[in-house]
Amino acid sequence: MPEPLRILVVFPHPDDSAFFAAGTLARWVAEGHHVTSVCVTSGNLGTMRPDQTPEHVAAIREKELRAANAVLGVQETLTLGYPDGGFIEAAALREELVGMVRRYRPNRLLTLDPWLRYEVHPDHDLVGRMAAEAAAFAAFPLLHPDQLMGAVVPHSPSEVWFMGTLGRRPNCYVDISRTIDVKVAAALKFGDTLAILARMFAPEIDPADVTPDQRETLARHADTWLRSMASRIGKAAGLAEAEAFFVERSLPGHFDNMDRAIGEMLGEAGPPPAVI
Repeated sequence: MPEPLRILVVFPHPDDSAFFAAGTLARWVAEGHHVTSVCVTSGNLGTMRPDQTPEHVAAIREKELRAANAVLGVQETLTLGYPDGGFIEAAALREELVGMVRRYRPNRLLTLDPWLRYEVHPDHDLVGRMAAEAAAFAAFPLLHPDQLMGAVVPHSPSEVWFMGTLGRRPNCYVDISRTIDVKVAAALKFGDTLAILARMFAPEIDPADVTPDQRETLARHADTWLRSMASRIGKAAGLAEAEAFFVERSLPGHFDNMDRAIGEMLGEAGPPPAVI
């Protein structure tokens, strides 16, 4: 049996990894890999209800995140507590993530694609970019040398996986046909997220005033939508249900993508996406 991998998942808001990669995370856990989940912001703006406080919303969303990760079997959940809504100081976050890469020494880092066109949420762009940069730069011993003590040493993950809606065609599809039920169960833990998305599922429901019965309606719609998206992605790879990623191999300070980038520049056809 292959040696278990150490996987670090870095995402901006409590619901991001559940909606974009929960089937894959559940599969990795079932295969014996160790997954550490890192939520950068508190998600304290994640409601449409004007009667809530940011502190109350943050507490609820962390509870939902931990409940979702428990469903997936994620072994460790960390919350960094940065403010939601575009108020993250990039250099501070990158330094913190460099330290986490060095402490946790992941083989694989998973984050959002920061090069997605028409992404309006600054947290998605910034967190994805700082996580990718941390993966590339944590190998340099002269960067933040005060972090290097005892077992904390320079480190670079072998791969960075970009999840969610991607800025380019995927180069990897993961079969989640055995974990789609787990993904749905995890995603449905995020009640306020379902309310925010009400216009997608049930436009007659006011997201600022959702009744318990309406939450059940939203959950049924979300269940159908999540399965439909997994089927649509799976169809592109010849699978029943799948999640899509773009995977880059890592080098210190760079991605190991020179050959591919030159081929793309010259209009050459690249290799077919991996299906796992």
